[in-house]
Amino acid sequence: MLLLSLLVARALAADDDDDFDFDDDIPIPQPAQPAPAPAPEPVDDGDEDDDSLDTFRETGDDTDLLDGDDGPRSTDSEKEYRAAQNELAKLEPDEQIAGWEQYLAAHPNTPYRTEIEHRIEELSDQMYAIGIDGPGDGPTDASRTEFEFAHPLQLENINPRTRLEAAFEWGLPDYANLVLDYEHALLRNFSAHAGFRRRYLGWNLEAGVRYAVVKSLRTQTLVTLIGDFRVNTNPAYPGFRPQIAVGKRFGKKLDTALMGGPDLTYRQFSGVEGGAVEANWTAGAMVYYAASDRVGAFAEANLYLKSVPADAQFGGGVYQFDVASFGLKFFPGKEGVRDKEINFGATVPVAQTWWQWHYGSIMAQLNYYL
Repeated sequence: MLLLSLLVARALAADDDDDFDFDDDIPIPQPAQPAPAPAPEPVDDGDEDDDSLDTFRETGDDTDLLDGDDGPRSTDSEKEYRAAQNELAKLEPDEQIAGWEQYLAAHPNTPYRTEIEHRIEELSDQMYAIGIDGPGDGPTDASRTEFEFAHPLQLENINPRTRLEAAFEWGLPDYANLVLDYEHALLRNFSAHAGFRRRYLGWNLEAGVRYAVVKSLRTQTLVTLIGDFRVNTNPAYPGFRPQIAVGKRFGKKLDTALMGGPDLTYRQFSGVEGGAVEANWTAGAMVYYAASDRVGAFAEANLYLKSVPADAQFGGGVYQFDVASFGLKFFPGKEGVRDKEINFGATVPVAQTWWQWHYGSIMAQLNYYL
């Protein structure tokens, strides 16, 4: 009986669970659920995006900051820097400097700027630290090693160097000129010289200095101050000729120069008590083209005029005597050695107020660099 009662109770309990199942019979309100967010659109990881990324990277790598890209990114790589380093190491110091400067211009934000600038300083010291007596068995003229600028025929030398100059000039109708001058480079950019020559107003004993304020092999530029003291022998009077000269080399073949200044003399004039300072003016220009390492051609212009009107014997005009010179330049000797320079040229008047002793000349000049 007890067992039967337990079975009946369990059956009634099961029926009661079904009767009180609220999920089935009575709806229970549920809180509102937010709408699910829309699923993100699928991203295509195909080849097109990879190509776009590669294009972006390549564009960034090849960007030239000099062409307007305004980001401070580096435009070179270590491989490119090492390649330039190996290539420039084969060149002369001046060419290495020029090459590194071009590299910095092309890659202004290179991470190797400090190393490159330090290398340029080392090369500059290597070029310019040579003394005037030379490094042991090396050349005795540092200027010759640094900058072999063309020496003019009729104009003043603007490049301080140790040299001996000898020249002969013969002209019509009865004009002869001898030139002998020695110049010694006391410093790389400072020299003193002494010698004699015949200028258009007479034979002169001359001495002076040349100071190159700028003498740069990197920029191929000379800016030189010239001061020459002279004594004219017949008639006898002293003079001082200060000039400023600028020289510039374009590329490796074309040398150009401009110079000018007053020619001050202290002279005795008839009808004037004592002496008086006379100021004349001189100017010149030169162009030299190196056809090869051994031969080149040059042209020069030399102007000389008074700053006051001439007297009646010159027709009342300004006294002037302007000439043009042209010729050839040779470098004889062993290959790679340029210690001798020979110039052959002719000089002709191109504008003159009055002159009776000079109607043109031919000239030979030797410069021997010591």
